[in-house]
Amino acid sequence: MIENLTAFFIRPVELVAHYRTILLFLVCPSLGALGAWLIAGTAFRERLLDVPNQRSSHSVPTPRGAGVGILAAFVFAGLTLRIPTTFLFAAILISAISCYSDYFRVSVRFRLVVQVLSTLILLFPLLPRLSANFSQSALGGYPFLFLLVLAVIFLFIIGTANFYNFMDGIDGIAGLSGVIGFGLLGACSLYRAVPDSFQTPLSLLAICVSLACLGYLPFNLPRARVFMGDVGSILLGFVFACLVVTLSRDYLEMVCFAALLFPFYADELTTMAVRLRDHENLTQSHRRHLYQLLANEFGIAHWKISAAYATAQLAIGVGVLIARFFGLPAVLILLTVCFIGFAMLTVHVRKIADRRGR
Repeated sequence: MIENLTAFFIRPVELVAHYRTILLFLVCPSLGALGAWLIAGTAFRERLLDVPNQRSSHSVPTPRGAGVGILAAFVFAGLTLRIPTTFLFAAILISAISCYSDYFRVSVRFRLVVQVLSTLILLFPLLPRLSANFSQSALGGYPFLFLLVLAVIFLFIIGTANFYNFMDGIDGIAGLSGVIGFGLLGACSLYRAVPDSFQTPLSLLAICVSLACLGYLPFNLPRARVFMGDVGSILLGFVFACLVVTLSRDYLEMVCFAALLFPFYADELTTMAVRLRDHENLTQSHRRHLYQLLANEFGIAHWKISAAYATAQLAIGVGVLIARFFGLPAVLILLTVCFIGFAMLTVHVRKIADRRGR
């Protein structure tokens, strides 16, 4: 027992002590900051500016596309850690079209096609591992249920990539969520007692992405000098979902790891429900997220809203990681309570906003 506990705490220290890991932990935040600094320095180029419109939550033209630094950190870490080539290629592909769309018009249909292709590139080589982790025995021996699981995973990856993009609407919210979500995901998966040559590099990759977001943050908080852009937000959502799928060894872990981004999912799902109720086109831009209402209708400072979301994310994430020791039912009960609470808050805020708008 004592030996197991000793190994539990010593192994991460040994990993971090490795010179390659130290190099990664220094270079990744530097690349995140460098990308933001370079984009901030090209503000005179009109194509790089995000000009405010009626849907914006900012009032000053601001350079966008600073997520290229996070992309550079991801690629550097991926090559150094030798993560699966298909994972790296899929992320670069989806980032390339996202980067292009930051400056040029790209149809929603074409972007969706690229996202589907990137997800298929990632999932196909993982089928044997996914089959082992989410085995038919756990599904009652029905093969078609595993196909249903694959469909859910497919939608989860594409949905998370877009959800993250939709939530990147005020200063600091995407960067802070990246620091906390990827940090918790990497740290939790790294603290496994048995080393895994496949999952350990992915755990370190998650920490590297978290550090890249940390390097980017000073340029986006408390008042944004640059915006992450689609190249950063879609990349973060895609990579987060992919890491959740690849690092999860069973259903319990997958639910717990996905819940590390809980505020984003809760805000997006409640907003989608409201827009569907009002017969709105879900592909069109809007200002109906809870964070947008708080910023635009109530005038709350962006950094305060982002800090509140980050605090909720950290608290719920830690709570879920603790609840997982009591099994899947405990985790689902906790998430249900949190979602109901978030939905009630959303309804209350929307009612006040509607009264003010009359």
